[in-house]
Amino acid sequence: MIKKENEILEEAIIKAQSITKSKSINFDRFPNNIRNNIDVMLGKIDSNKSILASLATSCVKKIIDPKQDIRLHRTDFKGGYSARSLDTAITTPFFKKYFPKYANKESSFLTLATRERIKWTKKDGVNLKIRDKKVKNSFLILLDDIQRCDIKPGECLVYIFAKLLLLTQHIDLIFDETIEAMEFSEIININTVIKMLEKHFKTKLSSRLPVIAIYTIYQMLLSVIKRYDGKILSPLNVHTSSDKHGFGDVEIWNTDKTPFEMVEIKHNIPIKRNMVFDIVKKTKNTAIQRYYLLTTYEGCFSTLEEENYINKFILKIKNDGEIEIIANGIIQSLKYYMRFIEDYVTFIKKYTSNLIEDAKISTEVKEFHIKDWQDILKEHEIKY
Repeated sequence: MIKKENEILEEAIIKAQSITKSKSINFDRFPNNIRNNIDVMLGKIDSNKSILASLATSCVKKIIDPKQDIRLHRTDFKGGYSARSLDTAITTPFFKKYFPKYANKESSFLTLATRERIKWTKKDGVNLKIRDKKVKNSFLILLDDIQRCDIKPGECLVYIFAKLLLLTQHIDLIFDETIEAMEFSEIININTVIKMLEKHFKTKLSSRLPVIAIYTIYQMLLSVIKRYDGKILSPLNVHTSSDKHGFGDVEIWNTDKTPFEMVEIKHNIPIKRNMVFDIVKKTKNTAIQRYYLLTTYEGCFSTLEEENYINKFILKIKNDGEIEIIANGIIQSLKYYMRFIEDYVTFIKKYTSNLIEDAKISTEVKEFHIKDWQDILKEHEIKY
């Protein structure tokens, strides 16, 4: 059974690749209701990738078992089936292989929109927790059309994959252009790097960018600071993962797999005492020696009173022999860290590469973030 299900997806991707490799790409062969509704879903894929994957899973199930009502996606529905099991075993690994940017970490059925006990019928589906009404409507229309045999599930799969292939090709082109923009020909200093990062952080929906900047500086610090001898920098977690576990956004670990130093990053949010309380609570009885709480919020704290309270509390925690907590601004921290590295060009290159790699595997770094960084590189005419 698994082999057959895999074969359905592989056959669909081969057909999709054939379409996208054609000199004159033509989607007129697909019915309007497939094109129009899937295009709506693709237009909002960054925030609805679980919905699209759920549709793909439903299509596979309908091909495997034509008698199954694919709108009954749970075993606790009368006549239902486990769409989550099929998605976890088949669809998610397939998306990770061909479309990692739009793949879910474990399953598309971990989000509230897909896991709730709500039938995917037009009547009951209005209660689905899908914020975009157009996406919700298109999702339900397609499922209903497939169930009533008005459209073929195989054609849906081919169209989805063909459009995702074109979208991936477009983004890859932007990645290549950004890499080409890194033609350095003059020496840069700390102030130049900080100005570039500050401008990039001001881009909309940019909470991931400061995390990548701090991660990048740690990549360089681990090789030059004695404190980090023998320490391990963990790969970045995906912020939007519904099952994200860990102590911070950037994590340094000991070789014995115990936590050593953590960094939590807030974007445009002031540091408040409850954040510090949470750090003390979640690091209790761990090997963590130092915890950074950093923010891009100007002034770091909401009020002077809050700052004084937090600093006194942090000092008390340290004097009690517990964890050392450092609450600071990201820009101030980056300026401090930069003093320990000599090659700012390498930092820029690593930051650019990390942006691109993150954009390839998640939807947190978006196309316009890459384009904006590309413009910043060109604007500063960084050369060496």
